[in-house]
Formats: sequence, structure tokens, C-alpha cells
Amino acid sequence: MDLDRTDIAILRCLQRDARLSLRVIAKEVGVSTPTVSARLTTLTQLGIVKGYAAVLDPERLNETTFVLLVKARPPSTDAVASAIAKLAGVRRVLVARGGRIVVDATVVDPRDVDAVLEKVAGLHDVVDVDHHVAIRALKEEPRAILADALTTSLVCYQCKGPIKGEPIKIRMDGRDHYLCCTSCEKLYVERHRKLKAAA
Repeated sequence: MDLDRTDIAILRCLQRDARLSLRVIAKEVGVSTPTVSARLTTLTQLGIVKGYAAVLDPERLNETTFVLLVKARPPSTDAVASAIAKLAGVRRVLVARGGRIVVDATVVDPRDVDAVLEKVAGLHDVVDVDHHVAIRALKEEPRAILADALTTSLVCYQCKGPIKGEPIKIRMDGRDHYLCCTSCEKLYVERHRKLKAAA
């Protein structure tokens, strides 16, 4: 699904400063405040906007940041990555090809680095663990690059599978819902009606 210029402009405003009010964004983008609100609701439903957070510098808080490079047995990579994600101090987990997992972690006490390493190395199906303690950050930018033309991959609200081609879009309770086919649409609408009736 293609994002239009208004969506992209709103995302740029938020990526620059997530504290901007809807009114300020609306004025900057050239649309009404309710339009910004509705678009943000949709962008959040689609999983494009995951949340709003202040960017804090762990170095200024005297915390230790480090990167783990983990090699797991390929059939178990996702399970190992999920287990690592649950560990205290782990901030971000990326699954790469060939059973490799890249982990960003932060600890308050530098001595806790070894404790995290031991826990990761002790996980079943972990073949190798390497780590690098960060000395300083030279650059930190938002991960999403907001080009002039953007598309998003949609997931069916019913079967949770990827939507290929044009989605079926239905509006219920003031929200847009995206489905992959008429079968999922029928099931989803029926489930929604039952939940509403039970409430």
C-alpha cells in the first residue's frame, strides 16, 4: 500500500520532533488537525508508528552500552533471539541470515556485561558469542528513511498473513481494518459483531 504525501509529511514532522502537537503538525503539513489525528491513528494501526519516546543518551547517564554478535544453530535462531530479547539490559535484537543475531544492550554497572554474556552463551543452540563495548557514539539517526515515495506491507487483521495486492478495507467503529480476502472479511466482521454483542 502506498503512503501519500500527507502521510509522509506527518511522519517527517514526528521523526524530527515527536513532541509536536497535532495542531502544529497540521499547520506545517497544510491539513486540518482532525486529518492529522485520523492519519496518525491509521499509521499506528498499520504498525508504522510504533510509539513516541524521548531519546536518552546512556553515556551521559554513565551507563555501559555494548553490542553482542551471536551465532545460533539456524533452525533455532528465532527461538534463541526471543530468549535473548527477554534478558534484562537487552534493548534491541536483530535476526540476520545464517543464524546470526545482533544485540544492542545497556547495563548500569559495567560488571553486568559479563553476566549478560554468560546468560546468552548458556542458551541452548548458541554456538558462539562475541561482544564489543561502545566507547562513544559518533552518530545516531532514526532507523526509518522517509523518502518521497513510501509503501507499507499490510498484515491481514484476521489471519495475520501478509496482504498481497490491494487490501480489502472496511471501516468499523471509526477505524480502518485491512483484510486479505472476502473469507477473512466475513470471519472478521462476524467476530467483531460477536465481541461487540458480548460487551
